[in-house]
Amino acid sequence: MSEILVPHHSDVVRGREILARMDRLPVLRSHLLWIVLLAVNMMIEYYDNGLNIPLATELPRDPRTGVAPEAVGNVISIFYAGMIAGAIVGGRLADRFGRRPVLIWGTVLYSCASLATAAFPHYEMLLVSRFITGIGVQAVTSALVMYIAELFPSAKRGRFVAVSTISFTVTAPILAALAAFILPANPPGAWRILPLVGAVGLFMVPFVRVLLPESPRWLVTNGRIDDAERLVDRLEREARRRGHELAPVQSVPESAGSRLSVRALIMNPALFRVVAVVGFGWFGATLGLYLYQNFMVDVLYAMHLHAGSAEGAALTSSYRSYLIWSSIYVITPVLTFFLISVLERKTLILLASIASAASIAVMGFGGIPAYNAAAAIATILTGVVFSAYYAYIPEVVPTEARGIASGVIFGIGRTGAMVTGVLFTALYYPAPKGTFGFDRAGVMLFAAGSYLVAAIVVAAFGPKTAGRSLEEVANREIRHRREERHADPAH
Repeated sequence: MSEILVPHHSDVVRGREILARMDRLPVLRSHLLWIVLLAVNMMIEYYDNGLNIPLATELPRDPRTGVAPEAVGNVISIFYAGMIAGAIVGGRLADRFGRRPVLIWGTVLYSCASLATAAFPHYEMLLVSRFITGIGVQAVTSALVMYIAELFPSAKRGRFVAVSTISFTVTAPILAALAAFILPANPPGAWRILPLVGAVGLFMVPFVRVLLPESPRWLVTNGRIDDAERLVDRLEREARRRGHELAPVQSVPESAGSRLSVRALIMNPALFRVVAVVGFGWFGATLGLYLYQNFMVDVLYAMHLHAGSAEGAALTSSYRSYLIWSSIYVITPVLTFFLISVLERKTLILLASIASAASIAVMGFGGIPAYNAAAAIATILTGVVFSAYYAYIPEVVPTEARGIASGVIFGIGRTGAMVTGVLFTALYYPAPKGTFGFDRAGVMLFAAGSYLVAAIVVAAFGPKTAGRSLEEVANREIRHRREERHADPAH
C-alpha cells in the first residue's frame, strides 16, 4: 500500500480547526454516555482476560481437560499469543477502517470464542479457543484505549481513563465471586460456567453500533471532514443548550494529517524511539503483572495445602482471598482519578511501579497472612500502573499512526505476558539441583524486578503528555528529536 494518503490543504486546515473545537468542549452528557459504553465494553473484555486466574487453578483439577499442572502455563501463554496477533492486526484495521468496526467485530470474535472455551473438552481445543479469544480481546482493547484518547477533551482525558478503569473494579469482584461461590461447591468441571459469562459482549454490540460515533480524529485523518464536523457541531449545540460559553478556538499544531504505513513507522526515528521506549515499559509491566497475578490463587492454594488444609478447605480459602483482593480493587480508580490529574503520566508510572514491586516482592516471603496482605496492596497498585499506561500509550503517538503504533506497543507488551506461563512453570515448579527452579520467591522477585526496570526506562526516556493536545505531544517529540540530531556533529 502507499505510504501516505495526503488530504487537500483546505481539508487539513478544517480538520485542525475541528480538533481544536473538540478540545475546548466541556464535559457533556454525550461524553458521559460514551464513557459508560466504553467502560462496559472494557469490563467484558477484562473478564475474559481475568479468566486466566481461576483457569490456572481449575484446569488441572478437571481430569477431562487433560491439562497437567505443568501445562497450565501453555494455556495461559497461548491466550497472550493471541493478544499479540490482535494488537498488530487490530491496530492496523483500526487505522484503515475505523475504531468502531474493530470494537464491534472484535467483541463478536472473543464472545464466540468464549462460548467455544466453555464447550471444548480437551487441552488442544482449549489452546485454539483461548488463542482466538486473545485476538478478539486485544483488538477490542486497542480500539477502546484509542477511543478514550480521541473522543474526550485533552484537559479531561486522563480522568476519563480513570473513570473507565471502574470497569476493572466491577469485573474483578464479579469474576472472583463467581469463582468463590461456584467452583469449590461443585465438581471440577464447573469452571465451564465462567467462560459462558464472557460471551455477554454479544449483547453490547447493538448499543455500540447505534450510540457510539466513530472517532472524529480518525475521520479527520482519513479525509471525512464533513462527518467529523457534523459530530462536533452537534456537541457544540449540546454545550450551548446546557448553558456553557465556549472559549475561543485555539490553534492546533500541524500533524501529518495522513495515515502512516508500517514502513513509515519504522523509518520515522522520533516515532520509532517512542514506540520502542513505551513498548519496553509496557512489556515489563505486563510481564510483571501476569507472572504473579494469573497464578496468585494457585500459589495460595498450594500454600494452604502445604500448611495441612484439606483440599476443599484450601480451595475455599484461596477463592475467598481472591474475592477480598478483587473487592479491594475498587480503590484503584479513585486513587488513579486523583493521581492522574496531578502527576505527569510517566511519573505516575514510575512511582506506582516502585510501590507495586515492593508489595509483589513481599508475596514471595512469609506465611499466608503476609501473602494475603501484600496481594491486596499489589492488586490496587498494579491497577494504577495499568490505568496510567492505558492513558499514556495512545497519547504518545500521532493520530495518523495511533492504530498501528499502539498496536505495536500492545503487541510488545503482550509478548511479555505470553512468556509468563512458561516462565512461571520454570521458576515455580520443583526442579533438579542446578536448574531453573526458584519456587514462590523467584516468581515474585522476577515480577517485581520487571516492574522496576520497565518503569525506570519510561520515566527516563518517555515523552510528557499530561494536559496537552494529542497533536502537540506528537509535534513536540518530533521537534525534540530534530534538535538532538542538529546538535550532534555526526549529523
